[in-house]
Amino acid sequence: MKKILIIEDETIISFSYRLQMERMGFEVIGTARSSEEAEALLRTNRPDLIIMDIYLKGPKTGLDLAREIHATDPIPVLFLTASTKPEVIEGIRALKGCQYLAKPINSDSLEDVLQRFARA
Repeated sequence: MKKILIIEDETIISFSYRLQMERMGFEVIGTARSSEEAEALLRTNRPDLIIMDIYLKGPKTGLDLAREIHATDPIPVLFLTASTKPEVIEGIRALKGCQYLAKPINSDSLEDVLQRFARA
């Protein structure tokens, strides 16, 4: 079973993602609202995939956190973001092993991406 870490600052959205992913057969090893919470979880758990928003609680963005994570471990990251700013999209594309889906997230699109990930 593939393990997923969800990093999303909106609790209700995070809960919704968790339910969707568990229904698809993934193990959600935790949820975090900020980079600090995510870093604490990553010290004790290694997910196979990180689902992350661009904007998090605290001073770091999801892009900042993904760069830091990838400096030591190339865990794939799927950004789920409402931002269509060119600098955000370019920032995601510049990170190896990262993809994104634009919010609002279509359940079928999310399931398709996650199933492709599970087969990899």
